Amino acid sequence: MEAQVALWIAAFSYPAVFLLLVLCGVGVPLSEELVMITGGLVVAHSGASLMTMVLAAYLGIVVGDSALYRIGRSLGPRVFSHPKMAKMLTPARIELLQKMFARRGAVAVFLARFLPGLRAPAFLLAGATGLPYRQFVLADATAAWVPALGMTWLGFRFGPQVLTDVQGGLRWLLLAALVLALGVLSVRWVRRRVAVRTTRVVQAPEGEP
Repeated sequence: MEAQVALWIAAFSYPAVFLLLVLCGVGVPLSEELVMITGGLVVAHSGASLMTMVLAAYLGIVVGDSALYRIGRSLGPRVFSHPKMAKMLTPARIELLQKMFARRGAVAVFLARFLPGLRAPAFLLAGATGLPYRQFVLADATAAWVPALGMTWLGFRFGPQVLTDVQGGLRWLLLAALVLALGVLSVRWVRRRVAVRTTRVVQAPEGEP
C-alpha cells in the first residue's frame, strides 16, 4: 500500500495528496501521515512547491473532515445505532466525547484531531449532535494546519526515515511539540492584541467614546 500511495503521489502530485486525504477523512483505511510525508518526499525529489503541497494536504484534511461531519449530520441520532458505525462509536468513546463536547464545545473538535482513535468518532458526533458547522470548521481548520505543515515538512526535510519513526510512535511526540508551539504563538498573538487595544484606550482623548 505504501508503494502504491507513493506512485500515485509521484504521478499526480498535489491532486493525489488532496484526494487521498479526503478519502482518509471519510474512513478509507489509509494513513494520513503516510500521505503527507510522501507528499513532502515527492516535493524534495521533484522540485515542486512545498507550500503548495502543504496547502493541498491542508485542504484535503478539512474537506475530508467536513464530509465526515456531514455524514453525522445527515444520520442524526441514527448514528448511534447504525451497524457500520458500531466499531467506531463504542459506548466508551461516545461517553467520553459527549463529556468533551459538553465541557469544551468546539474546542473538543480541535483536541480530537490529535487524540488516537477519537478523530472520526468526534467528527461524526459533532454532526449528529448538531454542533454548528461554522464552529466545527473553524476548530478543525485551525487544527489541520499542524499535521499538514508538520508532516509534509518532515517528509521534505528528513526523507524516508521519517516514515519509520512516525510509524514507531514518534508522530505523537512531534504533534505534541507542534501543538505546543502553535499554542505559544496563539497566546502571544492574543496578548499582543490585548496590549494594542489597551494602548488605544489609554491614548484616547477625554470625552471620546
